Amino acid sequence: MPIRTFGAAVVAALLFCASATRAQQQPAVPQPNPLDVVPEKVPFDVPYGTPIPLARARTVIAAAEAEAVKRGWTLNFAVVDSGGNLVAFSRMDGAQLASIAISEHKARVAALNRRETKAFENASRAVLCTSSP
Repeated sequence: MPIRTFGAAVVAALLFCASATRAQQQPAVPQPNPLDVVPEKVPFDVPYGTPIPLARARTVIAAAEAEAVKRGWTLNFAVVDSGGNLVAFSRMDGAQLASIAISEHKARVAALNRRETKAFENASRAVLCTSSP
């Protein structure tokens, strides 16, 4: 193979690789924000329900404390009624003091928005994971 033909083949290969690299470096098409979707109907039309009696709130806290002890966790527990008002609270020995307000707020947010707070975590994760730097 003559040197010119070989040289032309090398140049062609380099140009092909350079164009392929440039194509890979193109900015990615931004993904749509899943929270920008406007639903046809309200998907969380859940009734607030009846207020929880104190005896039931204490039973729920006792069950949660038993699970926390089993797992070796020290937690704070807050139970609110359907209006977000505190019904019962319990703090395990050694639980973080800052978690007192956090547990009350988390329970209130779940009750007033009529959904578990995991839904908010998933939504914020979806936004953070799809947003570009």
